Amino acid sequence: MRAKIWLLAALVAVSAVGAGYEVVFHLHHAAPRDAALYLCNFVFVILLALWIDADSRMHPEIYRPYEFGYLLLFLWLPYLPYYLWRTRGARGMLLLAGFLALFFLGPLARLALGALR
Repeated sequence: MRAKIWLLAALVAVSAVGAGYEVVFHLHHAAPRDAALYLCNFVFVILLALWIDADSRMHPEIYRPYEFGYLLLFLWLPYLPYYLWRTRGARGMLLLAGFLALFFLGPLARLALGALR
């Protein structure tokens, strides 16, 4: 249980750092480096896969094959909505919307900043 909370906190922190990076460059009318944005996205996906792995251990209705962790790294995008729906139902779709908002926090922050100007 504690690992899940730390992974979610790290997920939020990585998203906030990436969004802050994008906003700072946007304020200075410069283009952020693609490598830094790719690194934030990569770390986000790794943390999300680790969270799914840690969370699925608490749900016996989810079949976990031997190579489950490795499969999550490659199939996280189609598996995430299925997993959240299967384990949490409609609340899982709200959680999915939250994960998507965290993933796109940088562009959403730039859009909000542009709307405020």
